[in-house]
Amino acid sequence: MKGKNYALLFSLLRTALWGDVFQNKVSEEDFTQVLKLAKEQTVLGLVFDVLKDMKIDGLQNKAFLFEILGLTERIKHQNILINQELISFAQRCKDVGLDYLVVKGQTLGCLYSNPALRYSGDIDFLVPDMSPSLSEVFPNVQFPKQMKEKELEFEHNHIIYELHTRLIDFGLKKHQRVWEGLMKEEWSLVKSDARGMKEDGGNFVEIDGVKVRTLSSTVNAVYLFLHLYFHLIREGVSLRQFCDWAIFLHHHRSVIDRDRLAEILGQLDMVKGYKTFGGILVDELGLPNEDFPMSLGEEDRQLKAEILEDIFHGGNFGKQNHKAKSALGFKLETLRMAVRNSIRYHSLAPSEMRMMIPKMVRINLKLLLG
Repeated sequence: MKGKNYALLFSLLRTALWGDVFQNKVSEEDFTQVLKLAKEQTVLGLVFDVLKDMKIDGLQNKAFLFEILGLTERIKHQNILINQELISFAQRCKDVGLDYLVVKGQTLGCLYSNPALRYSGDIDFLVPDMSPSLSEVFPNVQFPKQMKEKELEFEHNHIIYELHTRLIDFGLKKHQRVWEGLMKEEWSLVKSDARGMKEDGGNFVEIDGVKVRTLSSTVNAVYLFLHLYFHLIREGVSLRQFCDWAIFLHHHRSVIDRDRLAEILGQLDMVKGYKTFGGILVDELGLPNEDFPMSLGEEDRQLKAEILEDIFHGGNFGKQNHKAKSALGFKLETLRMAVRNSIRYHSLAPSEMRMMIPKMVRINLKLLLG
């Protein structure tokens, strides 16, 4: 993964994330190409915000500029709508006494210097069980008594929600038990009046002055990596997820328990993967080295080029990897990517990947035959 437009994109993102001075001269061709890249990587709002007041040499394509302006305004508008819905959701849960955790999304977006520019998606949340209170929070949604699948997607007030029964599916049962133990601790924090909304533990964020429950800082620092790692293996992932992780680590740098984080990653056989992906945060996105919770060496950069190639080739959640027009073809492509990436990145999490490969084959064969 080489080329001036890729380097330009990272330079723009470093400016957007940390306020680095941007001194590059940008031609019309560079302007067009880097914004197309930013759109593919769902970081358009962040990048355009840096470029919008610059004088672009020879800029003639006004139609493209207006298209980008329109997309950026839609990003801002969607953030307003999803924030309003999330605030309402948190209040409804409080009113009926429903325990919940919200992950990713707006709980990370609010950490950006300009949250309105981060591309928003849906609201991902968990509840400890399928409580009847869920129907009070979402009176127009029919919930099953028991969730057979990992997640249930539904719409409320024109916003997509994903209700999760579990956040991560591991290939190795031992790793799943470790994660479920961590989640049990998270729910105990939620239930504790003394600690369930403790700011320095990272157990909540404030969105427009309203507290929204989320994971504790140390567990979230693990989860955000696991989420993007498994998405890279199974489908693909974009730079937005890396930006989210970087912003989170920077914001919580003083409260993340680094010894505990290393212990958890060791139990999950994910230390090498965490450090390899962390090299992208530090080297490309400009996260201060001291903000990353583990020490990095040259050996942690060995697969960086391959990972970046996959990120840019696949785009957001690997959509650009799919060429098939039929549902069957799409499933075959997904299976091929999952197996290939499980083998390609085996060294980053050896024991997990050994079990993930047959699991991915089983899951995708089930989809193919289903």
